[in-house]
Amino acid sequence: MPYLVLWEISRKQNYIFQSNKLKENRGASIIIEYVIEELPKKLGKGYEKLLIYNGGGNSLYEFDNLEETKAFIKDVSEKTLEDFPGVELFMIIEEYDDKKDKVTEKIKDAYKKLERKKNRRKYSGGQISFGIEETCESSGLPASCMDRRDIDNPSRLISNETNVKIEYSYDDSKKFEGLLPKGIRGIREFRELVKGDKKHIAVVHIDGNRMGQKMEQLEDCFDYGKGDKSKTNREYLKALKYFSLKIKQSYEDAFRTMTNIINQNKDNLEDDTKIKEGFFPVIPIIVAGDDITYVTNGKIGIESAKIFLQHLSSKEIVIYNGKTTRLNACAGVAIGHVSTPFSSLYQMAEELCNNGKRKLALDYGDQDFSLIDWHVVQGDILGSISEIRQKHYKAQADKKKLYMRPLYINNYRRDGNSWRSYANFKVAYGNITKREIYNNKVARNKLKELQGVLKRGEQAADIFLETNNIKNYFAGFEDAQTENCFYNDRCIYYDAIEIMDLFIELDRRGGGDD
Repeated sequence: MPYLVLWEISRKQNYIFQSNKLKENRGASIIIEYVIEELPKKLGKGYEKLLIYNGGGNSLYEFDNLEETKAFIKDVSEKTLEDFPGVELFMIIEEYDDKKDKVTEKIKDAYKKLERKKNRRKYSGGQISFGIEETCESSGLPASCMDRRDIDNPSRLISNETNVKIEYSYDDSKKFEGLLPKGIRGIREFRELVKGDKKHIAVVHIDGNRMGQKMEQLEDCFDYGKGDKSKTNREYLKALKYFSLKIKQSYEDAFRTMTNIINQNKDNLEDDTKIKEGFFPVIPIIVAGDDITYVTNGKIGIESAKIFLQHLSSKEIVIYNGKTTRLNACAGVAIGHVSTPFSSLYQMAEELCNNGKRKLALDYGDQDFSLIDWHVVQGDILGSISEIRQKHYKAQADKKKLYMRPLYINNYRRDGNSWRSYANFKVAYGNITKREIYNNKVARNKLKELQGVLKRGEQAADIFLETNNIKNYFAGFEDAQTENCFYNDRCIYYDAIEIMDLFIELDRRGGGDD
């Protein structure tokens, strides 16, 4: 009788982003990658041969008997508890009859069982301190050692959990190394990402769209019929393993493409990054299937995410037996000063990513496209992205919205939503930074003045453009014709003006941009 084991590292984000110190974030991410992808192999009992898929913090294995199943759970749990304090594992067993049961349904049952187990969280409480110990500022746990590797504060007291994260942060992750251009070494400090007067970083969070729907498409390829289901079960598990691997490879390939293009643009990045000093301006944090988080220089955060999404959706992958699909995702880019708490930037990036998903569902229901949203985090402006935009991104007189974001990356349909696109944002950006009329570009000081005028409303903006004789610089788009900076209920130039000091275009060498 076969047994499925579904297991997951719970509260991954909390474990990784518990601290605002990059080396602890990076170390925590490497630990999760190790536990999920390497630990079962390192146990030396051949467990890796029984893997169906892993990634995104969870894994699915299949065993032939209950004894071997329990041994696996015991081995993985004990090693994790022993070596990685703070990592929280949830593991469930799902038995099934290979001849009578559909493994597709049993996998769904396993996920339901895992969710119920996580919701109960038995035995998750406990006393962690007697109140008399020094505590670790990162984890809040009792301190047990000093961070001797911290050059700025070598006497900093840390817990065992934090110490393990720091130790792993100095190890080179083979996966992370493989995502950067050949010969490039990774960096471990946020300050190594920035140079010049604009010391901003960007936290980018990318999450795949409609992954459950794609798994359903795979299921639809298999007809069980009547009688013995074992052959179909074997074929399905083999196809699931292959499809999951292709998804994982596609996201990693998109990441490599993005970093290679950044490297090709090193001459244009010399003034704002330390790329020519050997500090490559991208730090992978999470690369787990369709769950991606990385940190980069603030001026290339938006373009890097756009390149990632474009490459991801540009190729078809096989679901099964010739049936194909395209992968789409949403990206959130939170840009802030290098001193901004990292956890705050991550939370904003995640919210921006979800904002893109909400727009996609609202505009197109079950159809799938990639979107990007971004925000420049100001220290004195707090709240959710919807609250911030409601309060600070509406014109005073006519209440028109000052932003087009989130923007579609690959929706080329001609409908009421298509004009809110990254391609049109680039047109607007080009008009204010490159367009010449009688050999003159629009003056930068006029753009800064206009940014304030736009907040007053469409009529004020129209008067300003006429008075300063710069109206011709602010043409509309092919699918959003206008004679000023507004189209319908939105400003189509505020996004470009606001971001122009924190934006560097990245050329795709050897093949077009947008």
